[in-house]
Amino acid sequence: MNNQNNYVVILAGGIGTRLWPSSRTQKPKQFLDILGTGSTMLQTTYERYAEFVPKENIIVVSNEMYEDLTRQQLPSLPQKNLLLEPIRRNTVPSVTWAAMHVYHRNPNALMLISPADQMITDYDALKQDIMAGFKYVEENQRLLTLGITPTRPETTFGYIQMADQMADNIFKVKSFTEKPEIEFANLFYESNEFLWNTGLFMWAAKTYLDAIRGMSDDFTQRMEALKDHIKAGSPLSHVIDDAFSISPSIPLETGVLEKVNIVDVMLCHFGWRDLGTWNEVFNVIPKEKNNNAVISANALFYDSEDCVVKLPEGKIAVIQGLKDYVVVEEDNVLMICKKDDQQAIRHFVNDVQINMGDDFL
Repeated sequence: MNNQNNYVVILAGGIGTRLWPSSRTQKPKQFLDILGTGSTMLQTTYERYAEFVPKENIIVVSNEMYEDLTRQQLPSLPQKNLLLEPIRRNTVPSVTWAAMHVYHRNPNALMLISPADQMITDYDALKQDIMAGFKYVEENQRLLTLGITPTRPETTFGYIQMADQMADNIFKVKSFTEKPEIEFANLFYESNEFLWNTGLFMWAAKTYLDAIRGMSDDFTQRMEALKDHIKAGSPLSHVIDDAFSISPSIPLETGVLEKVNIVDVMLCHFGWRDLGTWNEVFNVIPKEKNNNAVISANALFYDSEDCVVKLPEGKIAVIQGLKDYVVVEEDNVLMICKKDDQQAIRHFVNDVQINMGDDFL
């Protein structure tokens, strides 16, 4: 396998509402050092893949409003490797645009699609699984998803149901389920038929582009026009605007993968965390006495346990009588809420927007 055919597309255009108020519209979670490690999520993700994929083959897809942030954090990223979306339309148009871009550069291109907000704890296993995935999609005209064995019933992750075995650790996909209710999460966990959906996908660019033809006449037509402009080296702005404006705002799973019959899932073995919620952030960072977690701050706890605290530099928190709470201050917002109630944060954000305005988002 020619490593020059291997490409990584990092998706870095989202807002990260569930990590509000640290993740804000002007500077969302992928541009933050959310764990206090000294590197942002985007930087960590980029360096992770640069270990085994040529840097010139790493593409970042983000939003136009984050162009400066992306260039500041990845100064060595070539101009042509940054694709900027005019509006947010979830992952279908982003990935399709990236596939067209990569296919034009290399018709034999193999792609790994990766979010920018994940934590990987076993890099050797990641490399082994990814290289096996590249080999599989090079040899088979299939779309490959990457899954992890669940370690508990979880309602904040998506699930992939496995069917017939296709190869070592690779199974045909029977179904996708996005963030189930707890009773279904329990059933999925106990059945041994389901994997957590990591949000990592792999395929040959040509296989993906062939698969989406006919999905939506309008969308396909606009995207074909975009491909023609890429091929001709013509200006893309108005064509991209048109393509994104008519695209449905849906994720890859429901927009593409559930509609075709060439989708498989690989059972992977790298340590994986989706850092999309404060509960997940709490799970991965070191704990102090009584299992409290403090990020880039100082705190004193009294009769408190299982809390996560994040404050601006130079501030301290004194906390009494809290259990399983999130205490986060960022700029002009202080939030104190139950750690396990992930959906509440979306309600908080909506209420703040309605009652206080966008300056607090």
